[in-house]
Amino acid sequence: MVLALLVSSNLAGAELNPDELVYPTREALSRGEYLQRVLQNNHVIQARLASFGSALNLHRAESGLMEPELVGTGQWIDRQRPNTIELERSLQSGGVFIERNLVYSGGVEVRTPTGARVRVGASARRLRNNVQRTVIVDLDAEYETSLDLSIEQPLLRGAGPGVALAPRRMAARSAEIGYQEFRWQLMQTVAQAEITYWELALAQEQYRLSNESVGSARALLDDSQARLDAGRGARIDVIEAQAGLAQRETRRARARQRLIEAMNRLAAFFNGRPQQDGVQYEATETPHIDSLRFSYAEGTDAALTMSPDVLRTQRVVAQELLRVQLARNERLPQVDLRATFGSAGLGFDWNSALDDTEHVRFPQWVVGVDVRIPILAGVRSRNELAAARQRLRQAEYNLADMEATIRTEMDAAIRRVESAEGIVSGHRSAVSYRQALLDDRMTGREAGRVDARTVLEAEDDLVASQLEMRDSEVEYERALLELQLLQGNLLQHRGLELTMDDLQTKARGWLRGDQPVIDFLDYREPSFRNLPAAGPLMNVDGRVEPEGRRFPLWFGRDGGEDE
Repeated sequence: MVLALLVSSNLAGAELNPDELVYPTREALSRGEYLQRVLQNNHVIQARLASFGSALNLHRAESGLMEPELVGTGQWIDRQRPNTIELERSLQSGGVFIERNLVYSGGVEVRTPTGARVRVGASARRLRNNVQRTVIVDLDAEYETSLDLSIEQPLLRGAGPGVALAPRRMAARSAEIGYQEFRWQLMQTVAQAEITYWELALAQEQYRLSNESVGSARALLDDSQARLDAGRGARIDVIEAQAGLAQRETRRARARQRLIEAMNRLAAFFNGRPQQDGVQYEATETPHIDSLRFSYAEGTDAALTMSPDVLRTQRVVAQELLRVQLARNERLPQVDLRATFGSAGLGFDWNSALDDTEHVRFPQWVVGVDVRIPILAGVRSRNELAAARQRLRQAEYNLADMEATIRTEMDAAIRRVESAEGIVSGHRSAVSYRQALLDDRMTGREAGRVDARTVLEAEDDLVASQLEMRDSEVEYERALLELQLLQGNLLQHRGLELTMDDLQTKARGWLRGDQPVIDFLDYREPSFRNLPAAGPLMNVDGRVEPEGRRFPLWFGRDGGEDE
C-alpha cells in the first residue's frame, strides 16, 4: 500500500481531486478559452484601444482643416450721435445724426493646401437717416450691395503644402503611435496572461504533489506505528515519520496559498472573482516543450520590421522631422500677398443696387503686400529651430539605440530558450532517476533493510525534482514568450495581428460604444515549429517592405499615403 502511494505521482498534471478544491465549484479552462476571455474583457487592452480611438478621432479632426466655412452676420442699428460743428456744416441734420440701418453680410471661407485663405463674400445694407430727406424729401431708404473675392497668400512663412498640411501629418503620426502602443499592450497582456496560466498549472501541480506527499507520509507513519506495535520496528522510525508528516503538511499549506494567489492573478486578467463567485479556475494544459530552430538573422529582421517599440520610435522620428520643418519655416520673414476684387452697387431699392453689382458698374481692386521681419534676427524662432533639431537628434539616437539593443539581445534571447529546453531535459532525467531510487528504497523498506527516514528523504527528493521540472517548463515558456516579444511576432503566431486599417474597421462598433466587449480578436493556439513565422513579415500596413524604403507612413484611409 505504501509503495503504491509513493509511486503514484502523475507527471502529466491530472485534475484536482474534490478534496483538493479551494472553492466549491471547479471551472476548467484551456489556454485558448482563457486567453479569449482575456482578449474580450481585459481593461488594460480596452484602455489602450480607447487611446488609439482617440488618436484616430484627432486625426479625423485635422482632416477638417480645409473644410469650407459659411460665415454670416446680421445687424439692426438704431443710434443717435451729436454732430460737431464740422459735421453739422456738411450734414445739416439739425445738430444730431439719427440712423436706423439693417446690415447683412455673409460668405464662404476656405483654406487651401498652399496656405492661402480664400473668401467669397457679399454684403447688403439698408440705410435710413435724417440726412437723406434733406436731399430728397420723399426718400424712404438707400440700398448698398457688394460682392467680393479676397485671397491672402503667404509667400514665405506659412507657405506651401508642407506647412499647411503639417497638423494633419502630425495627427497621422500620433495615430500610428497609438496603433503601435495598442499592439505593444496587446502583446504584453497576452504574454503575461499566458505566463500566469502556466504559473497556475505549476501551482496546481505543487498542491497536488503536496497532497500526495502528505498521504504518503501519513501511510508511512501508520506502517511504522504498526511495525512498532508488532515489535518489528523502532520508536525512532515513528518519530521520523511524524516529523516527515508535519513537514509535508506545512509544505501543503504553502502550496495551497500559492494556488490561491495564482488563481486570483489569472482571474484578474479577465475580471473574474474566484472568492466572491466561489469558482476555482483550473488550468487543463501543461507546457509543451518543442525542439525549435532559431535564426539570429531572421529574428533580428523580424524585430526591426515588426517590433512595436521600433515602429513607434520610427514614427516619433517622423514627428520630430515635421517639427524641424515647421521650425525652419518659422525662420522666414512674414510676407503675405493680399488681393481683393469686388463689385459695389447703390440704389433706392434692392433691385437697382443688385443690378449695379451684377454688371460690375463700380469695380474695386485692392492688391497689397504685408511684410513682418524681426529686428533682432529672430531670437525666438532661431532657438526654437535649434531645439527642434536637438529633439530630432534625440529621437534618432533613441531609434539607433533600440535597434542596437535588439541586435545584442536577440542572441541572448535565443540562447535562453535553447538553455531552458536543455534544463527541462535535465530535470526530466533527474525525475526518472529519483523515481528509480525511491522504488529501490521502498523495496529495501519492505525487506526491512531501510528505515523510514531514508524513504522519506527519497520521496522528498522526488517531489522536489518534479517541482523543479515543472518550474523549468514554465521558465521555458517564459523564455519563448520573451523571444517572441523581442521579435514582435507574438500576435502573428496567435492570429491576432491586425493592420491599422483592419483594426479601425473591426473596432468601429466597440469604439462607438455599441459593444461592451472586444469581439473582433480571436485567439488561435500557436503551433509554430520555428521562429520567426514562415512567410512575409507584416509591417504596420500589412504589406511587405519594399526594398529601399525603410518604413511606411500611414496617412489615413481618405488621405492617401504620405511619402
